[in-house]
Amino acid sequence: MTTGNETGSSRPSDPIQGDNGRNRPAWQLPPGVSRGTWDYVHEASIATQYDGFHHGHPLLELDRNLVMSVADEISSSYGGQAGVAVDLACGTGRCSIPLAERGWRVIGIDLSQSMLSEVAAKKNANAAISERVALVRGNLVQMAFLSDEQIDLAYCLYSSIGMIQGRNNRLELLRHVHRVLRPDGRFLVHVHNRGTWLRDPGGVRRWIADWWRSVRDSQWEFGDRVYAYRGLPSMFLHIFSERELKRDLHRAGFRLDRWIRLNRTSSGLLSSPWCSGLRAGGYIAVAKKTSMQRSDARVSSLGVER
Repeated sequence: MTTGNETGSSRPSDPIQGDNGRNRPAWQLPPGVSRGTWDYVHEASIATQYDGFHHGHPLLELDRNLVMSVADEISSSYGGQAGVAVDLACGTGRCSIPLAERGWRVIGIDLSQSMLSEVAAKKNANAAISERVALVRGNLVQMAFLSDEQIDLAYCLYSSIGMIQGRNNRLELLRHVHRVLRPDGRFLVHVHNRGTWLRDPGGVRRWIADWWRSVRDSQWEFGDRVYAYRGLPSMFLHIFSERELKRDLHRAGFRLDRWIRLNRTSSGLLSSPWCSGLRAGGYIAVAKKTSMQRSDARVSSLGVER
C-alpha cells in the first residue's frame, strides 16, 4: 500500500508541492510553520546527525519506553493483536522502528524530507518491518489525508507540538489527532514547562517581558521563544504551562488518562507534584479519546485514504 505521499512524492493538493527550499517567502510557508522551523527541516545535517547528537538523552529513552508500554496495553486489550499508530514528527524513527518490530503498523509523518530518508534507510534495511512503516512528508496542521477513526495510538514527542506557531494551529493538530483515533484510542504528547523560567537567572524579568510582548504583539504568544540552535539563528519553540496543555487537550475532545511531570532536566520523573508549575521541566500527557461505543472494525491498510 502507498500513501500517495510516501518518502517525498506529492499529491496535487499537497501544500508542500512546488517546494522551493529554504528561500520560500514567508507568506508561502505552510500554516503553523515559522521561518525558523522551515530552516530546521531543510537543514540536512540536523537529520543526518540527529541520532548521534541525541544519543543517550534520558528523556528520549523515557518517552520511547512509555510509547512501547502504552502500545503493549492496547495490544493486550486486542487479545495480543498489534494495532496502527501514527508518529507525528517522526524524526529518524526512534519510536516508529521499535514499534514496527513489535508488529505494529506505523505511519511516520514529518515535514523534513531528510528525516524521512533516515527512517526509510532503517526500515528498508529490515525486511521484516519494511511493509509495516509508511512515511508521509506533511505538515502536522494539515492532516486531512488521514482517515477518520483508523488509528489506535498517536504520539507527538520531544516538544514537537511546540514547533507549531500559533495556538489555533496547535489546536488544529489536536483536533486531527482526535478525529483519526479510534474510540478509546490513546494520544501521547510532550511539552516543555515555561514555569521553570522563573527559576533561571533573570527569569522574572524575562517572564514579564515575554508576557508584555504578547499583549502588544498579536503575532506573539506568551511562551513563544526564538533562539539560536545548531547553527540556525531563529529556531522557534512554544513553551507551555500545565494549564495551557490540559485546556487545549480538553478543547480538542480528549480526557486525560495520565499526567506525567518530569524533573527539572527532564531526565526522569518529578519526585512529588508539590509546586510542579515551577519545578517540572516538562510534562507528558497520555490522553484518551472516549466514546459511548467502541469500534471493533480492523483495517488491513495503514489508515490512509488512497
